[in-house]
Amino acid sequence: MAGANIYHLKNVDYSERGQTLEIIVDGVPKPQTIIFSGTDYFGDRYYFTEQGLRYIQDSRRKRRLQNFTIHYLAKIPILLKSPQLVARNIDRPDHYLFCDRIAVKEHGNRQGLFGVVLIKTNINVVWNFYWVQENRAPIETEIIYKSHKKL
Repeated sequence: MAGANIYHLKNVDYSERGQTLEIIVDGVPKPQTIIFSGTDYFGDRYYFTEQGLRYIQDSRRKRRLQNFTIHYLAKIPILLKSPQLVARNIDRPDHYLFCDRIAVKEHGNRQGLFGVVLIKTNINVVWNFYWVQENRAPIETEIIYKSHKKL
């Protein structure tokens, strides 16, 4: 159930599905198999890959408080296109965090702040997706965009 809906989203491009691309992470080439691509808030093309999906699922399952986030994977393209906040990691400037609020059924439909980590290197790839428990950008980031909407 967790990942099934990402294969039938609107407003993303599945034309390269199954193709392989190589992203450079910390100087190491990492092959990625494309599920879909889209355009982020800045107009840059990004890719959502099988490897990224597995990493998100594995990392969320390891954190009991984060298990529910895999039910919201379909929100990733929406969040990347119209975030409330975008921050860049100070120590890893190729890591961007796109944040927005999502109504969380598992928490009584209260709004929770979610973040998508997008690595922007030779190819932009979704790297992680999680619930931002503190409801604010992490300290080790610098905010590069903030909407006028209340976070």
